[in-house]
Amino acid sequence: MQTTDAMSRWLLATVCAVLTSAVSAQSLSDVSVALEGNDVVAHVLFSGTVRVLQQSTEAPAKFVQIQIELLQPDAGDRRESIPAFRRVPATGTASEFTLETNFVAAKTLANKGALPNEVVTTLNLRLGEDTEVRARQGANPKTIDIVLIGKGKSNAAAAPPAVAVLPDAQGTPAPADATGDAAIVASPEVETRAAQLMQVAREAVTAGNTESAIGQLNQLLLLPPNSTTQDAQEMIGVAWERSGDLARARMEYELYLKLFAKGEGAQRVAQRLASMGVAPVAAVATAPTAAPVAAKAAEVKYSGNIAQYYFGGKSRSQSLVTLVSGINQSTLTKTTESALVTNVDLGARYATDESELRAALRGTGSANLSATSKNTSILNAAFVDYRNKSSGIDVRVGRQSPINGGLLGMFDGLSLTYPVRQGVRLNLMGGVPSSPLVSTPDERMFAGMVEVDSILENLSGDMYVLEQTTQGIANRRSIGTEARYSDERGSLYALLDYDQLFSAVNAFSVQGSIQGPGQTNYTLLLDNRKAPSLQLTNALISSGATSLKTLLQMQSLNDTIAAAKATTAQARQMMFSVSRPLSDKWQATGDFQFSDIGALPAVGTFDATPATGAQYGLSMQVTGTNLYSKRDINNFNLSVMSTPLFHGVQLAYNNLTGFDDNKYTVEPSLRLYSQRDTQGVSMLRVSPGLRGSYNLNRKISVMGEGLLEHSTNQGPTNNASTNSVFFYLGMRYELF
Repeated sequence: MQTTDAMSRWLLATVCAVLTSAVSAQSLSDVSVALEGNDVVAHVLFSGTVRVLQQSTEAPAKFVQIQIELLQPDAGDRRESIPAFRRVPATGTASEFTLETNFVAAKTLANKGALPNEVVTTLNLRLGEDTEVRARQGANPKTIDIVLIGKGKSNAAAAPPAVAVLPDAQGTPAPADATGDAAIVASPEVETRAAQLMQVAREAVTAGNTESAIGQLNQLLLLPPNSTTQDAQEMIGVAWERSGDLARARMEYELYLKLFAKGEGAQRVAQRLASMGVAPVAAVATAPTAAPVAAKAAEVKYSGNIAQYYFGGKSRSQSLVTLVSGINQSTLTKTTESALVTNVDLGARYATDESELRAALRGTGSANLSATSKNTSILNAAFVDYRNKSSGIDVRVGRQSPINGGLLGMFDGLSLTYPVRQGVRLNLMGGVPSSPLVSTPDERMFAGMVEVDSILENLSGDMYVLEQTTQGIANRRSIGTEARYSDERGSLYALLDYDQLFSAVNAFSVQGSIQGPGQTNYTLLLDNRKAPSLQLTNALISSGATSLKTLLQMQSLNDTIAAAKATTAQARQMMFSVSRPLSDKWQATGDFQFSDIGALPAVGTFDATPATGAQYGLSMQVTGTNLYSKRDINNFNLSVMSTPLFHGVQLAYNNLTGFDDNKYTVEPSLRLYSQRDTQGVSMLRVSPGLRGSYNLNRKISVMGEGLLEHSTNQGPTNNASTNSVFFYLGMRYELF
């Protein structure tokens, strides 16, 4: 007991340190796991809009690296971040695996173009066995799905055949085995049609288009019995349940148990019925009877970890807008960094048949040991969430990211999700906005959003309004809309945000991906936005006034609007990318980028950013997986860049290798960058780096990174060389 009390006091002290002196944001919010047919799907939720770029391999592997881009709602959430970590429990036949973000390596590895408020990063998956993985866009802009192919069904051998009867769509009995699974007797034409309908239905369920999914599944179930019939019968129950029509869901689940009496699928369906307060019906007399499943007891789960890092050497530059555009031309600064950083990520879940209660606390705190370093703080999440399973009502209280997408920003307050009818939800949010740039008195925020799952087939979206005030004065007044289209070939997402106070478009963005022949993926991004988002309090950054009310007493509203616009840059970007597997071990990616960002002043811990002018970048990347072992990833990158001020070329190599069944990893990297500007100055930069991690046991891990940078500059008037070092050492402890 004394040990437990000591641990509790230490944990409480650490949490208090986070609340009072946090530093950098964690963008990974939550991971949930579900079974979808034969697959296990991990839904990975982020605090902002996320988009999948590519994955290292589509062949079975123990190491899979997924490159993504995060589009954050606020500039201040986009600082250099320490890795975020999640342990995903075993599900189906998939063993436990871990998921870790890798922000620092992303800039030296991917070298993708970065939007305003955007972070390019990687997700490292460490799997227990060779697994075929697919990364795809999730049901909303903040989610990506990691699909473990074929891990949703038991691999146990089938029992000896027994006599059973299973009617087909025309009422003709078809043979079945002891599990109740229909024998595959369909013609090739039927199997092809069934597979097509199932693929479309799965995409629709994933995208939240339950109406479209139900239509596809109904067509499939009218076909003669085939290899997808059993999965389709379960999936249509899931679709009706997600749509909110519990009566129809019960009907489909009960039919499933009559037709498919045994097996893992029957257990899942019986558990779903039990969670809905319905006792499973007995199977037909000629088939073995499925034993009723008792209602689940209340389930309590805890998760979380504490990590601590020491950062030393030269810090990395920070600005209101980070733009890489093909080449990471700005890395280390001359600012000496010496800081002890602690990250806390805690979660708890209490679930019954009727409801689910969750709590989360995520934040990062720093104790800066150098006089030149500044203490900054951010608490990413501190909320309690209650969801009623039958009604679909969801209430969340505390610090949180906004429901769904849009440009709403993080806030402290309350949010409510209320299902109006099938496929339509009303989201209400209110509280105090959490601004990382300025702090003003008596801030308030209210937002309302209407979400529609099926505007048309495969098309969903939302509309929102936002009113943000300080001291009763309107600070931001926006209306916005989002549209999402998804089918079996790809997805498209669009955002429009308009500010009525400024009579200007805050942001317009279109991003989409489509899969062509040979698993070739095409990705397009068009983005035009204000960075940071328009609001009157941006004028306080340059004026020195402590409140908007005071500033408006000193100058007119028009002058205040002009000052706020002067602290907001116009940022434009376009990117087109093509990714294609060359073989089981090799994947190639090429992309073209354009960007143009206006100047921004120095604000707080963010450095001043000059206007970039039109920048063009071309990048080619080849990724090899398992080239010399069963746990290695190798990235080779060539990038060229052209701007009004300079031209640059970069060669980069990054490696990740796991040893001793992934117990420890080593990640060496090397980057060569050459640049010549319009003043005749040439620069050559060599940047070797090494990152590593070691799992002492299941709960304790140590990790670290070192990066050297040697630069030489030659010009008409002077020659110079500089050396910089950046490093960190850390340890992570999993509490549960």
